[in-house]
Amino acid sequence: MMDVRWNILKTQRIERLFKILVMVISFINVPSCLLAQNSRKSWLESHNIARAEVGVKPLQWDKNLESLARKYVNKYIAHCQMAIQQFPHFQEIYGQNLAYTLKVNVTIATAVAKAWVSQKENYDYKSNKCINGDPFSCRAYVQVVWGATTHLGCAKVNCHNKEGTLFTCYYYPGGDMEGKRPYSLH
Repeated sequence: MMDVRWNILKTQRIERLFKILVMVISFINVPSCLLAQNSRKSWLESHNIARAEVGVKPLQWDKNLESLARKYVNKYIAHCQMAIQQFPHFQEIYGQNLAYTLKVNVTIATAVAKAWVSQKENYDYKSNKCINGDPFSCRAYVQVVWGATTHLGCAKVNCHNKEGTLFTCYYYPGGDMEGKRPYSLH
């Protein structure tokens, strides 16, 4: 009986050591500068700069939204291009922005958010529509600056087979509602 208990304890210790080793190796393989570029702070800063320009309150990070974003990108990790074909992934409560690049290991959250914000040039506040008539040409920007949105959570994944990198952000509450303006000009 003593040998059985000893083997169980020994196995549990080995499992714990293995988990610790996996965590240490994962941090060694990812340079700290790359982690910082995809930090919550980077995502929030890049969104909140655009929001400040139009006079809306800054977003706060939400771990639940981050979890939803992580589940979304992981769902498409084997075929990231399918995420683009399935987008937009409309949900009643949440908003979502999506980005995909053919470059592998793209890590800069600010570049992705800037791409979404660059759609500002396609948005006409007076008509509350995208200038070229294509609602997807300014949809990401409208979501970034949606005044009623208060929380943000984002994730990225390097696609299998070196297909590229997939990013998504979830917003609560979601924006881009038909007939409503994303913010008010004062």
